[in-house]
Amino acid sequence: MAVALRLSNDKTLVPVRLAAGESVRESATVHAASGFVVLEAGSTGFTVAGPARTETTRTLLRFERITAVVELPAIVDTEQQMARLRAQWENVDAFYRRVEDSNRTTHTPETVYDLAQMRILGVDTDDIPATAAGWAPAPDYLGILSPLSALVPGTLSGVPDLVAGQLDIPGVRVQVHKPAWSATETTLLVNFSVPFADARTKLVKKDPLNNRRNAKRIPVPDTKYVQLSEQVPVVLTAQTLAQAHEQVEQIAQSIRARIAEPAAVCNHCAGAGLVLANGVRERH
Repeated sequence: MAVALRLSNDKTLVPVRLAAGESVRESATVHAASGFVVLEAGSTGFTVAGPARTETTRTLLRFERITAVVELPAIVDTEQQMARLRAQWENVDAFYRRVEDSNRTTHTPETVYDLAQMRILGVDTDDIPATAAGWAPAPDYLGILSPLSALVPGTLSGVPDLVAGQLDIPGVRVQVHKPAWSATETTLLVNFSVPFADARTKLVKKDPLNNRRNAKRIPVPDTKYVQLSEQVPVVLTAQTLAQAHEQVEQIAQSIRARIAEPAAVCNHCAGAGLVLANGVRERH
């Protein structure tokens, strides 16, 4: 069943794929555009006119003898008479010329599209995005052009790159592994450093001229270079493009939370060193 979009301004958009030579019959309430037809409020359908077709109708008038064979009749009026001659004479058609009357007629085929035979989806014009890059409508909605297709169910491709684009954090470098053919997920590698100070301390003089008794202990800072590995879907399925981008934001937000807390101070080793979170490993 064809799909039409009813906009909030009461106009209806009907996707139409015209073949070569076809055209939409326009009127005050029907307007043709590239790939779809705009129907004003109150209009219930439109007509597509195909290319003009010419048909030729041939009517047999007679068969005229073209050789001097007196045994054969000079004129044969019907196909039935000619069939009887064929039964009596071999290759009798070579002795006659077929005389026909040709009548050529031209007509233009028309196809009527009725909104009552379509599935109509109500959409808000404010929800139509400027672009629908990477979005492919579901098979039931094929024919709806971009960016209107962003308002119907479909799939969003290039998800790993979209997630990586939302991880633009100073000191963080993101690598996207090219997914294998037909793979549903791919690996996202996030490289960054973790500055920390654990339970270890060192004795530092407050003033170089002071003695050891006038000193204090300060934490020993250190830095670990780590890599976070995350599996990210290659494509996302959603009811609209906006919902798919919300899923992308949720994935990126989850990764940002893991970047914020990638490790904890090692308590079972007297506070010396860090324990990396799941999925985070030290990078050498």
